[in-house]
Amino acid sequence: MISGHGDDSFRLNKPVKADFSSNVWYGGPSPELLRHLQQNIYRIGNYPEPDAANLCLKIAGYHRVKSSQVLAFNGSVDAFYTIALAFRGKHSAILSPAFSEYEDACRMHQHRISFFSSDEDLPAVDLCWVGNPNNPDGHIFSFSEIEAFLGKHPENVLIVDEAYAGFIPEFRSAIELTDRFENLIVVRSLTKCCAIPGLRLGYAITSEKIAAKLWKFQQPWSVNALAQLAGKFLIENDIPNQLDHLEIMRLSQCLQKSIDQLDGFRVVHSQAPFFLVEMQTGIAAKLKEFLIQQHGILIRDAANFRGLNERFFRVCIRSEADNALLLKGLNAY
Repeated sequence: MISGHGDDSFRLNKPVKADFSSNVWYGGPSPELLRHLQQNIYRIGNYPEPDAANLCLKIAGYHRVKSSQVLAFNGSVDAFYTIALAFRGKHSAILSPAFSEYEDACRMHQHRISFFSSDEDLPAVDLCWVGNPNNPDGHIFSFSEIEAFLGKHPENVLIVDEAYAGFIPEFRSAIELTDRFENLIVVRSLTKCCAIPGLRLGYAITSEKIAAKLWKFQQPWSVNALAQLAGKFLIENDIPNQLDHLEIMRLSQCLQKSIDQLDGFRVVHSQAPFFLVEMQTGIAAKLKEFLIQQHGILIRDAANFRGLNERFFRVCIRSEADNALLLKGLNAY
């Protein structure tokens, strides 16, 4: 899906004071990272490693897995399309609502697609795709749910998108299961909690068997030189783990509660820093236009998520001051 995601401020004729539409850490990228990239900008004059091998080594050490289990990608979306290509024509079951690129990647590569909700058991088909925590509703699958599925269905591959795991207190990643189960692919993104979406940097950790399969379909130079430099710097300095998880959850729960108390809005409870809101009257597209024009606030119209309708929008927490601006805008609508 080329258009229809959050952070579409480039389409607007108004400056954005507070962007609630993107699930990226509002604090912005590390100043140390920015200085590091400025000092190494000259590296764009040479080709990067075609397979980002040194970055993969860093990632492997960080997660205590073998480097032969790691692949780096031009963002997690690149990983999804590569996985769908490697398993072309298979039957994929996709959580709904969910990030649209799972479905788009599968359709591009001629998968037979079915859908399931978080209230149902994970389906035993060729490939099962879930976000954990899930975008847009923040649902979290327990470690034991994932472990049980992998053991019970060894012939079915489970793809777990952990792009937002870095925001969740005491989150137990499924990565540790990749040594025990050959049918698991965990996709991670460094762009969300490190606030570098413009660099496009993600990676996948899986069994050596599946990694070898995916390598056959990966394009050379898919991770640019600056993204490789950024990834190594972030991991060496443990920047993905430096967020205040408890404060993030406090802000999220406070904002969810405050919006839920406003007339005309119903919050879908979330365990993540982002969540869905359903309007009792009106449509999200008009609310989005009102907020940007009158208050300089950007939200994510969630009507294009499968399983949702035109009354839903998604927000991701920001600072106390920005959250107060959003509440003021919603109250004025």
